[in-house]
Amino acid sequence: MKLKLGILDQSPTIEGGSALQALNNSVDLAVFADHAGFHRVIYSEHHGVEAYGSSSPEILSAIILSKTQRIKVGTGGIMMKNYSAYKIAEWAKMLGSLYPDRFILGLGKAPGGLKDAVSALNNHRPVVLSSQETKLEEIIRYIKQEKGIYDGLIAQPTEIMHLPDILWLGSGIQSAREAAQHGVGYSYADFMRNDQGTESTETYLSEFDRNQYSPVPSLQVAVAVSVAEDLKSAQHNAYGMAYQFLQARHIQSPEALLPSKTVEQRMLGNKDEEEFFKILEHIIIDTPGNISARLREKAEEYDTDELILLCNMFRETDRIDTYKSIILAN
Repeated sequence: MKLKLGILDQSPTIEGGSALQALNNSVDLAVFADHAGFHRVIYSEHHGVEAYGSSSPEILSAIILSKTQRIKVGTGGIMMKNYSAYKIAEWAKMLGSLYPDRFILGLGKAPGGLKDAVSALNNHRPVVLSSQETKLEEIIRYIKQEKGIYDGLIAQPTEIMHLPDILWLGSGIQSAREAAQHGVGYSYADFMRNDQGTESTETYLSEFDRNQYSPVPSLQVAVAVSVAEDLKSAQHNAYGMAYQFLQARHIQSPEALLPSKTVEQRMLGNKDEEEFFKILEHIIIDTPGNISARLREKAEEYDTDELILLCNMFRETDRIDTYKSIILAN
């Protein structure tokens, strides 16, 4: 089974670098991925966070679509609580019309930033957390030109030839069930895994409603990876990413990627050392000769043929080399 491989690009910044540098790296990575044969690339949304350069994945997606030829491109994802369903549907239909069969609308329920950022995005009004699935329903109605809350309201452009792919992002059973009930794709974040990993994806596949948005399920699993010529280098290259995951778990704003030596100095003897190395163990770390088998094992675990690869590294050359090694091995 040949895997469909995609990239989850968070536009990571590095210590001493800039968000502009991170965004330029994202453009270069997408052009490489398009030529190399990757199936898709999706962009995350973060606000007020030093670690990641992109706050507008829909804009970055539009730029990348204009610079590539065949690869699917999209959001991974838009944090719905910060925007209206109507506006999301409008730009999704525009990109879906201009780039038919290539644009992906990935949607998520996470805040996309810490408290102050979410407050600023919502004009300092309280966020209604229970309305996210309702927003998904509204977006689908606007895209399919079905009757919505506002009778007769259209979302331009109308009469689109191809409905854009919709991905519902999640890491639990509730999100899986919502994606299945609405007939949209499901992207499971294995790198944020809890004990309900395969139970979540099994729920999606077994409960998928083929009479809704799409007639066939689409399951992608997002995994964190690091590949180098030897295991020690691959592990050290993943230190910065693992440290960001640790900070996120502790509801801290992740820092820009740090050199591996700096992370090592912070972690050794630290109260969080054991948790850090457990996070590191969950990243797929291997050499070019073994990485294909490791990824196939992960795909078989979840009963899917599509993996989305996350790789944040201090040196951009190491990040590119990881993706090169994986696509060559596949």
